[in-house]
Amino acid sequence: MADEIFIRKTDLNSPTKFRQSVTNLVPTIQQQILDSTGVFLDNATISDLMLAECRLRFDKFTKTGERKRKTLDKEKILARVQEYLCETIVALPLNDPDILRLLIFCIEITEQMFEGGTRATTAAKSFREKQRRYEEILVAQFIGKLGEVFLKRYLENRFPEANIQLDWEISPDREKYVSDIINAQHRVSVKSSPSLAGIWAEADLNSDYGIMVKCVVPRATLIQFFIEVCGYTRLLDFADQGIPADDDLFRTYLNNIRERVQQYKCGTVQTNLIGFVCGYFRTSEHQPVEEGEKLAYLGELREKRYLVKLSDLHWSQDDWLQFLQENSLLNQQESF
Repeated sequence: MADEIFIRKTDLNSPTKFRQSVTNLVPTIQQQILDSTGVFLDNATISDLMLAECRLRFDKFTKTGERKRKTLDKEKILARVQEYLCETIVALPLNDPDILRLLIFCIEITEQMFEGGTRATTAAKSFREKQRRYEEILVAQFIGKLGEVFLKRYLENRFPEANIQLDWEISPDREKYVSDIINAQHRVSVKSSPSLAGIWAEADLNSDYGIMVKCVVPRATLIQFFIEVCGYTRLLDFADQGIPADDDLFRTYLNNIRERVQQYKCGTVQTNLIGFVCGYFRTSEHQPVEEGEKLAYLGELREKRYLVKLSDLHWSQDDWLQFLQENSLLNQQESF
């Protein structure tokens, strides 16, 4: 049939090839998510999310078509989108109080790192032992903790009695292995990933629970903040006043930049940060993966840690209720 989507298992190794294969299906999924959640996802985001699902469930999501070629089972994929992706999505505007807390936290912790005020340094192992520019570290901090903010809002939206307290403390004397949810009864490790096509959830060795959150953020996160709070416009105005009127080249540059941001009304927040709270696992039910082992679509591990496939996570409403109860995160523990 003309509308069949042929796919090979080897396509799962190449996001580019996969995107080309599923081009015709993406708009349908895009509209489905928009209708169900009110959240718009661009084509690349949807393709990468689909790639992760197909990597995990290739045999389930494909069927043998004409000439024994594999084709995607659209009905099963659309059902999975509704059942899982639409249920795990969180969208927060840039002016959300916790997003603003996160921005200020990341600016402050990055400043302290450069001043030597925290245990981390700009050459810490988490940054692969090489110096990074200030902005890169700040954005890495932002994305690294963004999943915690998404998780907090996700649970509070679904359970009015949920009480989730994040760790915002910056101190050289803080415990090395503190729970990412500081009022949880057990140690919880929340990991954020901008890799939407990834299929692994991870957790620190000392943790009791691992939680995985995929994050969709603007490519230039900091600049997007400045654009929408008018700081970017003020910078362009400042440059406009200082650059001579007869400097045609830089006048052109300024005009180009203004055209790119003219869709944003100064002082009006338009951008949402989007996350997918994939689920959680108990580390007691799994064994850590040793350094040097190779995992599908991930490669060789550089350090020992817990790694669990996303398809093995707990993510249903009942699962999350159990997580909250096990960690005493409900203001009034209820009997069920």
